[in-house]
Amino acid sequence: MRINTNVASINAQRSLGMANMSVNRSIGRLSSGFRINRAADDAAGLGIANQLRADLRALKQASRNAEQSNALLQIAEGGAQQIQGILERMKELATQSVSDNVDANGRNRIQTEYSELLLEIDRIADSTKYQGNALLDGSFGATVDTNVANSTVLAAAQNIFSATISGVGAGTVAFTRPSATTITATFGGLAQTVDLTGFSAGGAIQFDAIGVTLQTTAAFTTATDGVGNLVVTGNTAEFVVGASGVLADDKITMSGVNLTTAATGLNLVGSSLATDTNAETALSSIDAAITVVSDAFSQIGAKQNRLDYASANVNTAIENFSAAESVIRDADMAAEMAELTQNQILQQAGVSVLAQANQSPQLVLRLLQ
Repeated sequence: MRINTNVASINAQRSLGMANMSVNRSIGRLSSGFRINRAADDAAGLGIANQLRADLRALKQASRNAEQSNALLQIAEGGAQQIQGILERMKELATQSVSDNVDANGRNRIQTEYSELLLEIDRIADSTKYQGNALLDGSFGATVDTNVANSTVLAAAQNIFSATISGVGAGTVAFTRPSATTITATFGGLAQTVDLTGFSAGGAIQFDAIGVTLQTTAAFTTATDGVGNLVVTGNTAEFVVGASGVLADDKITMSGVNLTTAATGLNLVGSSLATDTNAETALSSIDAAITVVSDAFSQIGAKQNRLDYASANVNTAIENFSAAESVIRDADMAAEMAELTQNQILQQAGVSVLAQANQSPQLVLRLLQ
C-alpha cells in the first residue's frame, strides 16, 4: 500500500473530470439549442452549416426581391391602366370629332380636351415611379456608359466627373455649347438649353426636360467645358430572385415599357381632332396606341406570374435549406437530455468513488498501530 501516490484517487479524478466536461457540454447544448456551439464540436459540420446559413440569407433576400419586384410591377400596371382609360376617352372624342354632326366650333372644344389628355398621358408616364425610377417612360433599366471613348462628355478634359439619368431610354444625349454662357442637351429630337450665367464650378447642371444631370468638377469652365456625347445603354430591368451564384440563372429580365406620347412610345405626338380628316387619322393612331398599352399589360402580367412562381420556388428552397441546416447545427433536445441525465449520474458516482479513494490511505494507519 502506498500513501504518496493515490492511483485510485487519480483515476477517479480523471473519470470525474470527463463526466463534468460531458455535463457542461450537454448543458451548453440544451441552453443554446445548438449541437455545434464552437468549431471543436464539429469543425466540418460547422463549415457546412455556415455555408447553408449564408445561402439562406441570400435566399431570403431573393424572396424579398421577388415580392418588391411584384409590387413595382403593380405600380406600373396601375399607371398603365390610367393611360388605357385616357386612350379610351380619346378614341371616344375622335369618333365624335370625325362625324359631321359636329361643327368646327365643336371640334375646337373637343381638341382642347384632347390636348390636355395627351399632356396627362406624358405626366402619368413620367411620374409613375418606384424608388425614383420611372417605370413607363422607357427608361427603366437604362444605365450610363461610363467608357469615355463612348461617353465623351465624361472625358477628363470636359471636367464632368459623373452623369445621372432619370427618364432617359437607350440612346445618345449630345451636349453642345451654343454660346459661352449656355449649354444644350439634345436627345431624340428634344433639346433643352441651360444658362450657365453665375454657375459655380463643382455644381450640378440639370436638364430636367430630358432627365440628365451632369456633375462638374471644381475646374469646370463655363465657357468651354461640357461638350460631347453621353451614351445611355439598355432599357432592360433585372430582378434577382435566386441565390445559386450564377447571375444568369438567378435573375428575371424585363424590357422597359414606354407609354409616353413620343414616337418611341404611343406615337401620338402631333395627332389632332381639330378637323374631321385629322380625327380620322387620329383614330388609327389611337388604335395603335391601345395595342401598345395592351402589349405592356401582357408583359407586366407575364412577369408578375413568373415572379409569383419564382417567389414560391425560393420559399420552398428556404424551407429545405433551413431543414438542412437544422439537421447539422441544431441539438436533438431529447437525445441531449438523455445524455445529460447519464452524465449527471456518472458525475455523482465519480464524486462518491473519489471520496472513497481519498479515504483508502487511512488504512495504512492500522499497519502502524
